[in-house]
Amino acid sequence: SGAILTGASTAMLWSSAMKTLHLLRHTKSDWSDNSFDDFARPLSQRGKRTRKVIARHVAGWQIDLLVCSPAARARATAKPLIDVLGCPVRYDDTMYAADADDLVVITRGLPENTSSAMFVGHNPSMEEFTALLCGSSPRYPTGALGTLELGVEQWSDTTSGCATLIALVTPARLAEEQNP
Repeated sequence: SGAILTGASTAMLWSSAMKTLHLLRHTKSDWSDNSFDDFARPLSQRGKRTRKVIARHVAGWQIDLLVCSPAARARATAKPLIDVLGCPVRYDDTMYAADADDLVVITRGLPENTSSAMFVGHNPSMEEFTALLCGSSPRYPTGALGTLELGVEQWSDTTSGCATLIALVTPARLAEEQNP
């Protein structure tokens, strides 16, 4: 006798096959010292505070791999997240000047035995990548964190229109929630 799938069972099968991708734009950088080139620009004091707010928000999340731009401001943004998530991290040179197509290539190359990854990078690529995968994108101010569900079983199947943006949080909203 064959099994009959109910709507709930089908939904469970579908969601277990999905991949989840979190996209974090680095927090606010410090433009006060123009002796730093773009790659070396550090975080501002606000950016340093904001990264802690984001780390509190993601504490306890199951992230299988964090892929980060090697730029100083992205690495500094990622540091407290890596500490609370305890996940492996990969610094990818392509993330620094990536466009949406570059991020598709990175996504397609993620280990297939992972179901959840986080990218820490820059704009405009975060917005462009979200728009490519989801059809449109909200603004990603510094420190914005988008969560995309990809309707693919394998990262290598990532393609235009395969995802849904299920959440977007900003540092201002997180600060309000954490300090009502």
